[in-house]
Amino acid sequence: MSGALCMLVAAVLFSGCGDPGWVRTSPDGQYVTIVRKPPDAPADSYDAELALYHIDRRQTTPIVRFSLDKGSPHAGWVNNCQWTPDSRAVCFSWLRAEAPTDAQATPSENGDATPADTAQTSDAKYSLMLYEVASGRLTELPISVHAPRWSADGKSLMGLSGDEEHPSILIYRTDPWVCTQQIHIPKEYYDKVVAWDWAHWLRSDPPMAVVHLGTVGSRVSFDLFEGERVLSTLLARRGNLYLLRGAQLIPLTTSGDVQAFWVDKSGVVMRWARVEHEKFLAVFERPLQGGAPRRLALIPNETLSANADTYETYYRFSPDGQRLAWYTDKGFYVLDIATGVVHTLNAYTPKVVKQGAFHEMGLASPFGFDWRDAETLIIQRNAGQLELHSVRVVEP
Repeated sequence: MSGALCMLVAAVLFSGCGDPGWVRTSPDGQYVTIVRKPPDAPADSYDAELALYHIDRRQTTPIVRFSLDKGSPHAGWVNNCQWTPDSRAVCFSWLRAEAPTDAQATPSENGDATPADTAQTSDAKYSLMLYEVASGRLTELPISVHAPRWSADGKSLMGLSGDEEHPSILIYRTDPWVCTQQIHIPKEYYDKVVAWDWAHWLRSDPPMAVVHLGTVGSRVSFDLFEGERVLSTLLARRGNLYLLRGAQLIPLTTSGDVQAFWVDKSGVVMRWARVEHEKFLAVFERPLQGGAPRRLALIPNETLSANADTYETYYRFSPDGQRLAWYTDKGFYVLDIATGVVHTLNAYTPKVVKQGAFHEMGLASPFGFDWRDAETLIIQRNAGQLELHSVRVVEP
């Protein structure tokens, strides 16, 4: 296997935390990023395309093409879309097996091809790309971080270094793209991201944020194979919340099973979801400035056996923090935190998917989901199929 292909496989594994970060709604609710099979791609190809979808107009604009086929001119991997706070642009990580050439083109907003406005990069290197919605311009940012998170004013960006031997949190000013702070993270705090939405800025000057860091542990499972019980070891993401203040990481939780969190707009209260596979799902709340955690909801596995393996799904709070959404291989679920009622959406994983790059991913889970607003979920399944669900009309 070539080195470039190994890098691509590693990228898939890195993004395999249940959420490749493809489906992300713009803060103004007008657009959502999706991944689909390009209209001109052969059915058995491994080509895919990151695209921009206007929700109300139902218009799709290609952003960039990529492929897991090492022989393809588009060989690479795309993940982790993150919108700027003003919805004017979206950034994403792009691993290319080869450096771009002047002949490569990037689609513009009107569909015309324009030369990619990117710098030359070395083989098999992650690039952080920025796509501007109005102009259709795609540029390479002069920094290299994983899981970028924009501050509310757009003037700062926080990301994780790609060095797993000496991991750190990097903070940049977005105007001159100068690194203003580097916070080294003890290795026991970090292995792989628990979720791409791992940080919430409380303020940008001086920097302060709630961050979600963790490790990848393992658990033992007994599965039936041809009538016999087979022992297998499965990976599981385990995380905790920390208050990043200055160069300090102050623990906010210690249970080691946090899968998602939410902070209110005023930065006063935070909520988080704890998940123990085949045991329980619970939601807690506490003031950021201190105080005892208060349990808001508890779903024992005996009540609802939908506590999915934490390495095969992910959890997302609604923008107002009142609901929690996740999926399993049997369905899609939304917890109303105030009532403790879990609603089941009719969004089951398809059992048969066409050949190509989407085959295994389609069998494993939905491609992704995001909240458009506090009452509307956007779910992508198959190779581009979008579903909008209003949680107001869901029956338990």
